[in-house]
Amino acid sequence: MRQTILLADDSPTIRRLVIHTFADADFKIVEVSNGDAAIKALDETRPHLVMADIYMPGKNGYEVCAYVRHHPALNPTPVILLVGAFDAFDEERAKRSGATASITKPFEPGGLIDLVKSVLRVATEQATAPRETAAPPAASQPSAVPFEPAAASAQIPLAVAAVATDDDLLGLGAIFQEEPIAQSRSISEEEMDRIADRVIQKLSTQVIESIAWDIVPDITNKILREELKRIDES
Repeated sequence: MRQTILLADDSPTIRRLVIHTFADADFKIVEVSNGDAAIKALDETRPHLVMADIYMPGKNGYEVCAYVRHHPALNPTPVILLVGAFDAFDEERAKRSGATASITKPFEPGGLIDLVKSVLRVATEQATAPRETAAPPAASQPSAVPFEPAAASAQIPLAVAAVATDDDLLGLGAIFQEEPIAQSRSISEEEMDRIADRVIQKLSTQVIESIAWDIVPDITNKILREELKRIDES
């Protein structure tokens, strides 16, 4: 059976990327550009999985997730939070909202597909597992997969690296292995500059092109949010 994914993200680039990623997979993507539209689409589409950006107009990803968890029919639906490269991710808030997992943008298509399949597999196993006779859970507790490491036999990653096919694409591991910095002392500005120069030298054109499409919009959004906040406070 073809499964439906509700995608809520205000970035057209991200939505296009996700749609393209699942073009050849057995999934139907329903896309919306804000959290309020996501809430409306939930009841209309009854998706098998939700992807929600943590920063978007209307309700944010945390709030969309909390709505899902308090929905009488949709509360078991897995929710993956989408986190921008420069966004401050609140893991405690994600846990409170009942998020299943998170992934950092820009993500590698194969890593996103693997995460989605893993989350859906665990959700299916939980839905079909025999229920033990026990006291019903408190109303405030979500019944979906908890946002924490699962058992080793069915583990869901809390977050997937921005580029999942290479754990050290920027060569940072080699830099710090060559010249480890003791945690017991502070790092001087000269050392920081030297490390930054070496990191920049490690960056290939391919790497820069692969992440630029997401970093530039993220920086722009962050600047706009800070400017709007400054105007409101003045």
